[in-house]
Amino acid sequence: MKIGIDIVEISRFSRMRDPEAFAKRVFTRGEREYFSKKKNCYESMAGFYAAKEAFSKYMGSGMRGFGWKDIEVVHDDLGKPELHFLEKPMEVELSISHSDTVAVAVVCGEGEPLGGVYAEEIKAYRALLPKRFDAMHKGDCGRLFLLAGSVGMTGAAALCAEAAMRTGSGLVTVGTPAPAQPVLAAKLTEAMTLPICEEDADLALSQIKEQIEKSDAVGIGPGLGRTGAVLSALQIALKSGKPLVIDADGLNALAEHIDILEEEHGTVVLTPHPGEMSRLCGKPSEEIQERRAEIAAEFAKQYQDTVIASPRGEVHQNPTGNSGMASGGMGDVLTGVIASLLGQGMDGYLAAVLGAFLHGLAGDLAAEELGEFGMIAGDVVQKLPHAIKALQ
Repeated sequence: MKIGIDIVEISRFSRMRDPEAFAKRVFTRGEREYFSKKKNCYESMAGFYAAKEAFSKYMGSGMRGFGWKDIEVVHDDLGKPELHFLEKPMEVELSISHSDTVAVAVVCGEGEPLGGVYAEEIKAYRALLPKRFDAMHKGDCGRLFLLAGSVGMTGAAALCAEAAMRTGSGLVTVGTPAPAQPVLAAKLTEAMTLPICEEDADLALSQIKEQIEKSDAVGIGPGLGRTGAVLSALQIALKSGKPLVIDADGLNALAEHIDILEEEHGTVVLTPHPGEMSRLCGKPSEEIQERRAEIAAEFAKQYQDTVIASPRGEVHQNPTGNSGMASGGMGDVLTGVIASLLGQGMDGYLAAVLGAFLHGLAGDLAAEELGEFGMIAGDVVQKLPHAIKALQ
């Protein structure tokens, strides 16, 4: 039997400068609607907050491995409170009560203590991992095509490809401009490279189309440079209906022709940093930083793409990662991880959620060993199998 208990002062919420902003960050839309119907919303906010904290203690991990909105308090037909985790009902008992000054929540259930500070011990995340079986061959693990790299930028392509392989892709092919191919081939041992013709645009697009047709998923952008050919490649990938990750220079090309996302296409995952998101949606970077959740959800709803935003408008807040990951190449690694998961058959939203989580967890493991100063993207790539093993 496991138990988690938390006590919260109600005045903590009534004294807040901006309780609405706090509620949007911590509580789901359904929870906020529940508060709006209450005469004293601060009692309910304190009770729900205590329930989330109590659940994290019940899990034995604290608030690591999931975000506040991943835990939701709902009520059954009789008004009894229940807990949902990652939108699934949990087999636990929840009790919430309050006095004039404090709210108390108790979570109780059966199960083995999870322990530890890392999210590898959170069962819901573990359940997202692609399944493996003894008779698998490389074709069963996903054929991935990455259009990446250029002269002077082969490192971005190499990091992306290595991250995909370390995440479990069976076959990875990197298409890169012919002048850059020998350098990229020297960097990569396990991945294949495809020299893309620069002199003949029609031939280049034919090469790209043929490789996309043979692949289970596609990633476009890391280190490609800003050329007109990137947009044409994006259009081919979108029309193919194959799961697609767009990053870096792929996003720069997309920003100038965002309307192509309104045409019919398959699963698309975008991985923009605030500057790229600013160009995509025409909003200042400062506003992007202040309203990350809302803007991501609005964009995902408009274009039916995944920006770690759920169909119901909530945004998954990834809990892993650290300041040591604030260095060049980390985005290329993330693109490779998500593209690999798409190629292994994962749904776009879940691939983005799990990919961001594994990427950050690998960074946390690297920081634990090396410290946060001087970490590089290659360190995170090397820790990806360790992150997956820990999650298993």
